[in-house]
Amino acid sequence: MSRLAVLPARHAIRRAQLDGDVLRRVRRIGYSVLGLQWAGFLIWSSILYRRFSLTPDFAQYQQAWYLIAHGHLNPYDTMGRFLFWQNHAEFVMWPLSLLYWVWPHGITLLWLQDTAVVGAELVAFTWLCEIAQSRLPGRTGAWLAASGFVVLAINPWTWWAVSFDFHAESLAVLFTILLARDLAAHRRRAWVWLASVLLCGDVAGTYVAGLGLGLLIGDKRSRLHGALIMVLGVGAVLFITVIHGNKGSAHGLQAYSYLATGVARSKARLSLGALVLGVASHPLRVLAALWAKRIDLWANLAPSGLLGIAFPLLLPLIVVVELANSLFHGVLFAEPLFQSLPVYVVMPAASAGVLIWIGRRHQRLALGLAAVIVVQAIAWSAIWAPRTPHQWLRVPASAAAVLAGVQARIPDSALVFASQGVVGRFSSRLDVRPLPAPRNVPVHGETWFVVVPAEGVETQSTGEAMTVIGQLADRMHATLVAHAQGVWAFRWRPPPGVRSVTMPDGVTPLPAWASPGVAGREVLAGSPATWHVRSTGSRGYVAAGLAWQRPPGRYQASVTLSASGPVNVEIWNDTGNVLLARKSVPPTRGMATVTLPVSATTAYRGRAYPGWGPFRASFTNPPPGQRLEVRVWSAGHEQVSVVSAGLLRAG
Repeated sequence: MSRLAVLPARHAIRRAQLDGDVLRRVRRIGYSVLGLQWAGFLIWSSILYRRFSLTPDFAQYQQAWYLIAHGHLNPYDTMGRFLFWQNHAEFVMWPLSLLYWVWPHGITLLWLQDTAVVGAELVAFTWLCEIAQSRLPGRTGAWLAASGFVVLAINPWTWWAVSFDFHAESLAVLFTILLARDLAAHRRRAWVWLASVLLCGDVAGTYVAGLGLGLLIGDKRSRLHGALIMVLGVGAVLFITVIHGNKGSAHGLQAYSYLATGVARSKARLSLGALVLGVASHPLRVLAALWAKRIDLWANLAPSGLLGIAFPLLLPLIVVVELANSLFHGVLFAEPLFQSLPVYVVMPAASAGVLIWIGRRHQRLALGLAAVIVVQAIAWSAIWAPRTPHQWLRVPASAAAVLAGVQARIPDSALVFASQGVVGRFSSRLDVRPLPAPRNVPVHGETWFVVVPAEGVETQSTGEAMTVIGQLADRMHATLVAHAQGVWAFRWRPPPGVRSVTMPDGVTPLPAWASPGVAGREVLAGSPATWHVRSTGSRGYVAAGLAWQRPPGRYQASVTLSASGPVNVEIWNDTGNVLLARKSVPPTRGMATVTLPVSATTAYRGRAYPGWGPFRASFTNPPPGQRLEVRVWSAGHEQVSVVSAGLLRAG
């Protein structure tokens, strides 16, 4: 062979080596970035755990994890009030309980979740690199793989998913992407991952059904296996439903009954056949429900690349996840959160696969589309990633320090009631319950109440929380153990014969000593009936934060106080940040009750942050109604004492 013939061959070999180096460099960078993301997840989870920013979902899993590890092999979930296996049939928690004896702290669950999510991303990235190497070797394939990785790594919703407590879906996603990759490569070990996915419960069963359908329609060589896997997934979900193993899904399939009946909150319980027939008979209701949640559908799909919906193997999985979440009654499951975590992991790999398919025919078009999805993914991250701490880290370090001190004093055998925004850390015990609790709650033995009216991701209104504090101190004669930084902790032992306690509803007057202002301090000496807030001599609010969640209307506010000089009693609509009423009160002779009318007829709407432009998402709005707050202001020279405040509808 002549030298002239050898030179082009050597040049082609050298170019192939350089192209291969580009993809290897993309892999190395990708694995390094995922390693940094894993470290970031671990640090962020540690911060959330240390700050007590964990809610009832975490409490359910930690309680079961703790009890199974201590020999309670059929634990009762006191948060959901059913046996834990009936939550979602997540039997994976039984083998996971062995980890308790490796590191017996609830943060182990959060770190496990972080590891599973990053592991799923690592598998997805490896898979899309394999697709690029086999179908479009060269620099173009490497750049398309890199674009898929960027979309995978910067999705803000992945951070939100790991921020919201612990959920078995995070483990299921890892097993699901392993299953999908091995099914695509026709590896026998896929059956191991299939069993692992099904151990993660009924929601994971829908992932299996989606993958089976994808294999059935997307791979001619594996249609039989696809049909079998789909049947296994559907069968698992139906079996769990029949044995009432999905009580954690708000009555499971009944949450979709509105699609069959047309009634939003129908109490009718439909059989599976009636539900399927009703939905099939009214397809427009399905379309209307999807249209109503189109913003969240877009928010879940767009940051992950969107093009992945054209990848046959993964399309049914994506469709199953989004249909199950979007058609579920209400907004809670449709909004971008852990429920759509499979989409955030598999969609970038699917999008890269579609880009590579396009690139084999039109390289410039593929690179242009890749640039578009990367730019819009960066925009999603820029708008929503900075919101993560505001959304999930709502307990100040000072309050967390008080909570840690309280937790250390509570015996493992005690029953604990805790505000739902911080209840997660208190669940390593037989009995833990969130506040707000049902009106009549069973109690037994030593009972602790940890009430945090104004911190955490809270569903209980400030007024309800303060009423609980007042009842504990006054009517129930509970012992006040700690009160600092907005945290109130009481220890109570039920009197002989008492088997339940009636929780208040927030209508009774609120104790002012539970909410001193910047110019006030609580005085807790003597009988609780005499506790009050006393002015410090500074200028400002002596009492503030005495608030109720009420519908628009006309009310009458009352404040019981004493003052040596003039003070102002103010009523604010915090939802609209509007002063509704103010009354200047002259010096009083002893304690006096001041009343003033309040016109709160204008309805101000509290809304969650919606995003910007096309980068929007719709989240569950704050509780309905107006937050009406009573404040008492002093010029700073008077001696002022405030005992309580009330708010009643006029007439």
